[in-house]
Amino acid sequence: MKRYIIMLFAVASLAAGCKKFLDEPIIGRQNTENYFKTEADCQAAVIACYFGAHSDQWYELDRSQMMGDALSDDAFKGNSIPGDQSLFGDIARYHFDATNEWFGFRWSLLWKGIGNCNFAIEGITTAPISDAVKSGLIAQAKFLRAYCYFELVKSFGGVPLVLNVPDAQAVLSVPRSSREECFAQIVKDLSDAAAGLPERSAQGAAEIGRATKGAANAYLAKAYLYTENWVEAQKYADLVIASNQYRLETSFSNVWSIKNRNGVESIFEFQYNADQTFNLGTALTSITRSRADGGWGFDTPSSNLEQAFVRENDPREKWTIIKQGDNVGPATANFDYTKYDTKLSENESGRNTRKFYLAPEDRPANETSHSALNIIQMRYADLLLIDAEAAYHNGNTGVALASLNLVRERANRLNPGTVLPRTSSGVALLNDIWLERRLELAMEGHRYYDLVRQHRLVQVIKDFYTYNNTTSTDPYDKGNPKGADVAEKHNLFPIPQQDIDLSKGVLKQNPGF
Repeated sequence: MKRYIIMLFAVASLAAGCKKFLDEPIIGRQNTENYFKTEADCQAAVIACYFGAHSDQWYELDRSQMMGDALSDDAFKGNSIPGDQSLFGDIARYHFDATNEWFGFRWSLLWKGIGNCNFAIEGITTAPISDAVKSGLIAQAKFLRAYCYFELVKSFGGVPLVLNVPDAQAVLSVPRSSREECFAQIVKDLSDAAAGLPERSAQGAAEIGRATKGAANAYLAKAYLYTENWVEAQKYADLVIASNQYRLETSFSNVWSIKNRNGVESIFEFQYNADQTFNLGTALTSITRSRADGGWGFDTPSSNLEQAFVRENDPREKWTIIKQGDNVGPATANFDYTKYDTKLSENESGRNTRKFYLAPEDRPANETSHSALNIIQMRYADLLLIDAEAAYHNGNTGVALASLNLVRERANRLNPGTVLPRTSSGVALLNDIWLERRLELAMEGHRYYDLVRQHRLVQVIKDFYTYNNTTSTDPYDKGNPKGADVAEKHNLFPIPQQDIDLSKGVLKQNPGF
């Protein structure tokens, strides 16, 4: 865990000319002895927590955002150029290796976020600022620490619990806690955060995008969903619903619009802008777009996902998948958007994701790492489907159907008469809820983790392999070998080997790796 990074906000001032500045005292340096003296210091430390939780580098953030799709039946690696990000291709085909840098970056980014949060919590606790400001800032840091731990645990299983700022060497000797212990800490941090955070409606304009009470309670519902504590999952989902702080967007087509940042459906999303001075934007808009359209061509939707929409006559397909030849806008002098080219020679499926797609007029200069599209982590439709699933397990069929059908009602507005209310019960209702999660949240990074927690990853991916190699007639991805090697060990990522080595064996590897 040598990658465990504490953000110290150091600013070095270098002297000009030929003087021996190495002999001069460092001016303007911030460290733990002279930091956390003002409210501004404390605010900056919390901003670093947000930054650490999502970062600004495509290889830290954007690749891990894509893993939830590309490790499922919804998508492939996408870019079919053999040597281009071949390690991502290995993961997408279940060739997991503990030395794969994609796992290493995912692990280290989240530990960096946890380190920033621990530093902020410790420093703000004793800072000479008002108790009210102190409480709100610590609540934000605890929410973000819980977020980072949640992302670690759902990917790697139980991990070391580090809740202070440890000595750089001491942290290497912290063993893994159990998954249950980690979720208990996640619940504690989220509960503390919910007690100290404002509702969304109480935030000022400058605070929009920061964590809220609703976000903390929504993640509590999700944490309990992952631990199959259905009573608590429904309790917290219902609490968010009853708060009336959120509602579904009127049109599904508007959920991921760049013109709808922090919309009424958004419970928590990471903030980006197109400022060219710093890398403050996401690269996902470039990474997932067609190579013919100036993108990198990764994380391409599968025909299996498309057929799930087709079977349901579901109009959300148009706003989820761009297929070869689709009309996505007017033609320009350089590209015919009325007949979209996915560059079949370099695309595994002849498709691209629509949710991160930006029209040419919305693309900033130097778009990679500068796109202002916010990345939504939790939205109200997800929360409603958590409520539906938990209510089903609690025997509350009426509540389950009501929450499920709210999501379907919104989808139906795209083409009235196509997405009708469900009336199912028993196992059929659970399957309907699971299907709704797939259709509503497709290409948002949820599917793999849903299949894992539903205890059906291996069977679904084996069925996906059979579809691709036996029954599919799709002209683009028929015959794709993805899924041939899936096994139970793929329900978890391997712990990065470098970190096991640094710990001298204190960190234990997941089974099968």
